[in-house]
Amino acid sequence: MPAAIPKRCREQGCGNKTTQRHGYCEEHAHLASWGKYQKQQQRQGKRVYQTKEYKHTREIVKTKARCLCINCLTQPKPIVKSGSVCEHIVPVAKGGTEELSNLSWFCESCANFKTGWEKNKTVKAILEKYGHTAINLNS
Repeated sequence: MPAAIPKRCREQGCGNKTTQRHGYCEEHAHLASWGKYQKQQQRQGKRVYQTKEYKHTREIVKTKARCLCINCLTQPKPIVKSGSVCEHIVPVAKGGTEELSNLSWFCESCANFKTGWEKNKTVKAILEKYGHTAINLNS
């Protein structure tokens, strides 16, 4: 069988070539694991976010946040913006838990930014940037 033709890495802005099936060069190979995690979840038939338990937990987070985006409120110049997304502070794929202390309430734009930003960050970096958005269970 002939050798695979080298193709450009899937990571945006990377000019390295790869022959790997996942499409990432050696430098960005760690990014392929997220896709594996997603496929594994689909294969197992887990629809966590549609379960009764998760919907109840989501409502608790929403109530604690008073329906406001926690991230927007904690900026140096706070903005009062309605939230709509229950987000894991540390993603489950990176070892985060389903506990209330790992959930926060975000507006759509903050949730999208956080999800894109955390893609290749460590758990420590994620907690430094978003740890303050954790729901206060004492209030």
